[in-house]
Amino acid sequence: MSAPADTTAPQVEARSLDEAQVACLEQSFRTWVEASRRKSDSASRRRLWLIFLLLRSTGARLGEVLGLDPTRDLRLDGERPAAHFGGGDAKSGDGREVPLPADVAAALREALADPTLAPDAAKLFDMDQGHVRRKFYQRAEAAGLPRELASPSVLRRSRARQLMRQDVPLPVVQRLLGQSSADLTAAFSDYSDVEAGRIVEDYLKREERRKSSARNRFHGAVSRVIEGPVVASVEVTSLGGFKVTSVVTRESVERLGIRPGVLATADIKAPWVQLSAGEAEPRSTAANRYPAIVRRILTGEQQGDLVAAEVVAELSDGTRLAAVITHESLRRLDIAVGSPVWASFGAFSVILNFG
Repeated sequence: MSAPADTTAPQVEARSLDEAQVACLEQSFRTWVEASRRKSDSASRRRLWLIFLLLRSTGARLGEVLGLDPTRDLRLDGERPAAHFGGGDAKSGDGREVPLPADVAAALREALADPTLAPDAAKLFDMDQGHVRRKFYQRAEAAGLPRELASPSVLRRSRARQLMRQDVPLPVVQRLLGQSSADLTAAFSDYSDVEAGRIVEDYLKREERRKSSARNRFHGAVSRVIEGPVVASVEVTSLGGFKVTSVVTRESVERLGIRPGVLATADIKAPWVQLSAGEAEPRSTAANRYPAIVRRILTGEQQGDLVAAEVVAELSDGTRLAAVITHESLRRLDIAVGSPVWASFGAFSVILNFG
């Protein structure tokens, strides 16, 4: 007579990996690859590592990754590296194309340049599915994770959830995963109570960081570029409709591919922001001038700073600009919370970031 099943053992619901678990699993793979000594063993481990990277970053099915022909289905050069799944090739337009992170593309380029990994580059990922799954389970156990969390299906679900939590539209996630309907993709967002609570906590933390770091930052797209012999004037139109002008070198325009339509973030350090009291627009040579309302004043007196004060003013779209001015200026201009002011800064004070 067989023994009854052990119902006291903890049951693991293999739903998805959070960011910390993905990092632990990735480190487990890295350590395993670096610990190999024999050439044949090292080659096999590196191939499995590449398969993990592709599954982690694309959300593809295991069969799709193992069926990739790197000489035909991977585009690793240029600004938009990608993997091609679903028939045809990267040039035919059939199937689907999934962008690859820069670090994954770099690892793949390095592998294809190493003839010791696979005699035939087209068969770099030609491995038995059962073997791949067993090695993945071992890496999870080595990382202190339930083995089920390293299955390719969990990696796929984890990638889908990550994209949706980053506000990637559901139809886009559906297309990247190669699913026939949005309902199948939406099923990936079926969270347990524990997962839902963790997501809300993470969101609140990110929202707080976003609020604290959003000062003196305009998000938008390049709306105009005027090139001169040495420098260029770049205008960014923010999401709130404000125009921000910056001056950069012509070399930067060419190197960064700055042109109308490119997404950009304009940053300005607080000491570079000047304030003028009142509702009337001041006469100024500053290229960037905006009406605002003072929302907060930090004098620093409690910390013994009797020289400088920080004034945070809010534009009509909610953008906040922090300016550091002297206590004397604060008194002389009679600036108080709720006061109307004009915030201004020069074009040379704007730092543009792309990507």
